[in-house]
Amino acid sequence: MKKIIIGVLMVVVGTMIYSCKKTSILDPQLNSDLNEETTFADSAKTSNFLFGIYSDIFFDFSSRYYNSPNGSSITAGTAEACDEGNHRLFGVTQPFVVIYSGSLASVVSSGTNQNPYIVAYNKPYANIRRVNIFLSNVDKSPFSAAMKKQTKAEARFLRAWYYSILIKHFGGVALIGDRLFGPNDIVDNPRNSYEECVNYIVSELDAITNDLPANYNAQNYGRITSISCKALKSRVLLFAASPLFNGGNIGKNEAQRKVVGYAAYDANRWVKAATAAKEALDAATAGGYGLYEDNSTPGLGFGKVFTMRKNPEFLLNGMAAGSKTLEGALLPVSRGVTTPQAMPSQNLVDAFGTINGKPITTDIKSPTNPTGYDAANPYVNRDPRLGYTVIWNQMLWFNNATGNKQPVSTYINTQDGWSTKSGEAGLTYATGYYWRKMMDDGTANNGGPTLQRVWGLIRYAEVMLNYAEASNEAGNITPAYDQLKLLRKRAGILAGTDGLYGLKASMSQAEMREVIQNERQVELAYEGMRFFDVRRWKLAMDKFNFTMMGMQITKTGSTYTYAKVPITNNPLRVFKEANYFFPLDQTELNRVPALIQNPGY
Repeated sequence: MKKIIIGVLMVVVGTMIYSCKKTSILDPQLNSDLNEETTFADSAKTSNFLFGIYSDIFFDFSSRYYNSPNGSSITAGTAEACDEGNHRLFGVTQPFVVIYSGSLASVVSSGTNQNPYIVAYNKPYANIRRVNIFLSNVDKSPFSAAMKKQTKAEARFLRAWYYSILIKHFGGVALIGDRLFGPNDIVDNPRNSYEECVNYIVSELDAITNDLPANYNAQNYGRITSISCKALKSRVLLFAASPLFNGGNIGKNEAQRKVVGYAAYDANRWVKAATAAKEALDAATAGGYGLYEDNSTPGLGFGKVFTMRKNPEFLLNGMAAGSKTLEGALLPVSRGVTTPQAMPSQNLVDAFGTINGKPITTDIKSPTNPTGYDAANPYVNRDPRLGYTVIWNQMLWFNNATGNKQPVSTYINTQDGWSTKSGEAGLTYATGYYWRKMMDDGTANNGGPTLQRVWGLIRYAEVMLNYAEASNEAGNITPAYDQLKLLRKRAGILAGTDGLYGLKASMSQAEMREVIQNERQVELAYEGMRFFDVRRWKLAMDKFNFTMMGMQITKTGSTYTYAKVPITNNPLRVFKEANYFFPLDQTELNRVPALIQNPGY
């Protein structure tokens, strides 16, 4: 840990910071005219230092996680490291390949491109140090007493946020409190237990909640709120109650088991998680937050929420200026993308049920069930969220060449399809799909408007699912039904004659658990949750040892034939039990002997 905590005193030089000249003061802008002495003597520069810490808040969100640090064209995230999507690159030096191939190890190959250990360990600790610098200096600033109180709370939230990222990757880590270490200090801090880390994060969030407003004006939109605190608390306690951590008993000795979870299972942890989620939902609702709904077209509200800069569903935002970051990385070649980076898997597509809210394996089209699943026409009568998550064959999308929406053709040997013959058009890493979520079908990379969106780091919908899951596990299934019905109504799923939106009446706890897990998979797809959800459920040995599938489509005349087949490159995904946690880098262990390595490494 010494290399993270010690080192050159962080000053915001060449760091992404922010300006109040934009729509929001959290919109990014470069500023290199800062140093330690001048920063905290000036209120604007003090604010900019804080906003510099904000700038990394969404580094682990969706496609951003494994972005290339050197400017090369690699855009990848946890979706490509689990069962959600396939990436164009499959060499063993890619960080997401290291993960999905079961190759995580404490000794890092020198050729690995921004390996996952550096991303998950260094960035959080670097920002924790920045928070501590801010907290130790903000009282010197010209801020008013009220502003000092508020910004200290914001900084403490950010520190809790970065610790939450650390513990979901590694388990317990070294807590350093408010301390700042100098270059001559000897640092040999041991890892705190997972329980101590959870308690610290929760206590910090509780302590600062009342120092923050529930909402801000437009210029300050995106700053940490009291609702953000409650929402993060809900997420942290849900993880803590989950099987991996709640008496998961992974580790060869007591010391290892202590750093990666609680020694014994305690059902009351689910009660605490349910209570925290309910408190977050109640506070959010009172503060004007909630699901964004618009079913003028089924599922439209779900789709639009990700393309709106300001909406009532985002409880924690990652602010960004208008850009075509996603469009330039994920749309088809025909929409102005030279090399599409990643594509959704058939495995994910199959998780979406029918318009009736039922699985495609059981709700089959027939003369008496015309809205069931039809394998020959697989995208008709599906859960409307699917059409706002992926682009499928013949979906309409803006085409700059024509100036209007035209079909995207993903059948074999087309520009945007699956390449199966030497010399033919297509992509060897195709899956038959492209990502749509967080993008608008009225724009393309090479034309159309630029979206003024932000990244929704915690959504109201996620907290609803937290409440549903924790309540069910605590033995109270009624809130689970209530939350799922609301989410499915917003999704555009049909209510049915029983008003249950496809949910089976009188489910057992185990049945409801499976439904909730699937609902999280489809509702939160491509938002960075699936990678960790399957781990915390302790189901990765089953779910993440799999064959990644795609949809190979053949066109004959005007007829399309659909076949689910393994992807071409690296279809077999491997998960080993040790991979439930990331290992600590061996160089870090050599530097800090007090650290304990995670089980299996």
